[in-house]
This record gives sequence, structure tokens and C-alpha cells, in this order.
Amino acid sequence: MNFRSIIYLCATAFLLAGCAPRSPIDAKKTGVSRTESNANRNTSALLTDKDIFGNETTLAVSEEDIQAALEGEAFRVPLNSTVILVQSGSHAPETTIQQELSKYYTVSTFSGIPDRQKPVVCNKTEEGEPVASENMNYMQALRYIAAKGHQKAIIVYQDTLQSGKYDTVTKTTVWSDYKSEKLPDVASLRYLVRFTLVDVATGEWAAWSPVNYEYSILPLQTGKMDIDNTEQQITQLKQKTYAAVVKDLVNRYQ
Repeated sequence: MNFRSIIYLCATAFLLAGCAPRSPIDAKKTGVSRTESNANRNTSALLTDKDIFGNETTLAVSEEDIQAALEGEAFRVPLNSTVILVQSGSHAPETTIQQELSKYYTVSTFSGIPDRQKPVVCNKTEEGEPVASENMNYMQALRYIAAKGHQKAIIVYQDTLQSGKYDTVTKTTVWSDYKSEKLPDVASLRYLVRFTLVDVATGEWAAWSPVNYEYSILPLQTGKMDIDNTEQQITQLKQKTYAAVVKDLVNRYQ
């Protein structure tokens, strides 16, 4: 192979990697931006709605678009389907939820930390001017990976652990994101989870937030909360939540 052939192949590979045509399903879905924050994780590591849904939340939507969406079939993930499980902001989902979901599906996992890349510039215009090509959003790229692996669906969950303290004045529990701080003698915990199911073939999706489970933290015999004891109760709360929400999820979408 001569030097000119090598240069040609390298240029072709660059154009294919940076300027590949997008799927018509996601023709309107473009880049992503980060707006969400989480008290327990690095903000840049979390998935946002735009990572998951593209820019559907900002597109101009007509009444005809809404009616067309209503006519579509309900999203389903039959039992024993092959799925990819993703936890927002984590390299891999927690083992407990993997085990629960594996009772119903064949589960693979993928990182929930999106790879942020700079826009690719392609020198392909009729006028000879460079044009910036936007990268695929996270979900579009993940759908391609899932398609290569012949996966049926992608299940993404976003989770938040919160601690609550009872306000004697308002007679309500005041909740805030848990930051591994020492809890008062009597407090509550709750684990909030939101699921998004995406069909690999069509890009159709369904989002669902189950009823959260609250867990009362009781003091030890010494009257003081122990850090190790708190972590143990957090683990129990997550196990209870995962078992319940996965079962509910399967009943809803099988």
C-alpha cells in the first residue's frame, strides 16, 4: 500500500467517524447540555433529560404531533428480553438492582457517565466552507451500541437519596439530599428513583417514577446515631426499594 492510499483511508475513516448521517428517527435530536445537579455526585457525571430524550423538551410540538404520539402502541418489554441497564452518574448500576432485574430479563450494563466530546468539524460543503457537526446525544449512541448487541431495550434510572427531619411548627417532614452527614436521633430516609425505558429499534420511550419508600431511622440504645448503623439502614432501604420497583416495573411494561 503506497503513501497516497494510506492518506486516503485515514481521511475516509475521519469522515465516517465524525460526519456519519444520523438516523431519521432522531433527525431532530441534537446536542446536549448539562443543567442538573446532585448533592452526592459530580454534576458533570450525571445524565440530564437531554442526554436521555435528546432535545425533545425544546422542540416545537404541534397538536398533530401529540395526536400522532397518542396513536402509537404502548411501550412493552416482554419477559426474558435482553436489556441494557444504566444508572445515571455511575460507571455500573448497583449489584442489588442488577440481581432483581435479572429475575425477569437478560441484563447487560453500561456506564451512566456520558462522554463529553468537542464538536467535530467536517470540510464537506459545496462552497468549500467548514461546517461544525454536532455529536450524537448519549441515548442515540447507546441505542446504536444496543442495536449492535441485539438488545431489545435500554433501562435508565436516576436515583436520589434524601434525609428528612420532622418540623414541629409546620407538622411536616422537611426533605433534603443526603450528604453522608450525621443524622439526628430520629430522622427519615427516602430513596427516589425514576426509570426511563427506551425501545432500541424505534427510539420510543416511557418514563415512570414509582411511589417512594420512606424509612424511619431509629436511635441506638445509646441514644446516638452511629455512622455504620446508618449505612446499614440505607442499604436495607435500597434493597427494599429495588425489589418493589423492579417488580412493579415488570408488571407495567411486560
